[in-house]
Amino acid sequence: MKPFEKLPIEKQARIVNASILEFAEKDYETASMNKIVDKAGISKGSLFNYFKSKSSLYNHIYQLALGEVKAYLQKVRDETAELPFDVRMAKIVDSGIQFITQHPRLARIYFRLIYSGDSPHRKKVISELQSMSDKYLGGIIQDAMDRNELNAQLDKTQAVFFLDSVLNRFLKDYHETLELGENNRFNKEKWVKGITEFFTKGFK
Repeated sequence: MKPFEKLPIEKQARIVNASILEFAEKDYETASMNKIVDKAGISKGSLFNYFKSKSSLYNHIYQLALGEVKAYLQKVRDETAELPFDVRMAKIVDSGIQFITQHPRLARIYFRLIYSGDSPHRKKVISELQSMSDKYLGGIIQDAMDRNELNAQLDKTQAVFFLDSVLNRFLKDYHETLELGENNRFNKEKWVKGITEFFTKGFK
């Protein structure tokens, strides 16, 4: 067991929350370990005993965030397994909105990483995210193809690429409206319906 994992849950939470706050407010290069220890209420020596570098701390936060996303997506996937493709898609898009609303700081770290390369291990991170997306969206598309809901000749690799690209862009824009406090001007029901219909009709 790693030193960090031996800490009381409350202390782990303080360090994680302080780290998420700092990495969400600053890009990786300007994020301050001093501010993290101040917010967490621990010594800098203690933090470096748990994480040998800022890079290893960032990686820990990223892995936690990825775990949250995976658990959230798997729950939606399992709960919608028997639903038609269009209904399933609508619930998946809506779940992305809910996740961003509930975890705005994690979303900020994620989108900064995706669109600006803000990570010391960007290539590895992007590869992991792409693999997760291919497996998740590819499985949902394959389920619909097996049920004859989508075109049997559909190129699944291209379909996943288009779907992933649109979802990322849409959720990024939605997150920005939350950041600006303008979410009331964003008709999410209209967008969820539009994205769902676009891909349902396009993939048929």
